[in-house]
Amino acid sequence: MWVFVTQTKIGRALAAALLLIGLAFLAYHLIRQEAFEDAEHNALQGTVKAERQRKQDDAYLQGLDDYRLCSQYFGDSGLRNVEECEQLRRFHQE
Repeated sequence: MWVFVTQTKIGRALAAALLLIGLAFLAYHLIRQEAFEDAEHNALQGTVKAERQRKQDDAYLQGLDDYRLCSQYFGDSGLRNVEECEQLRRFHQE
């Protein structure tokens, strides 16, 4: 068999074609793996960024008193229910 591959033009052409197919498959696999790793890295960076933002928001909200937290919530939601927030203020003043 080895003699057929090395001694004939068809054998050498087949061997070269198989080698090129193998190299193309290897290159495709490496490129695809790198793209997958890049996508995974970007997703992890997004997760870390979101977690940092959440921690900052949590720290900010924990620093608010009840009245300010209430007014912040109703202000962000577009509702203006000041009376309920005022009840919180009066409750803590008593």
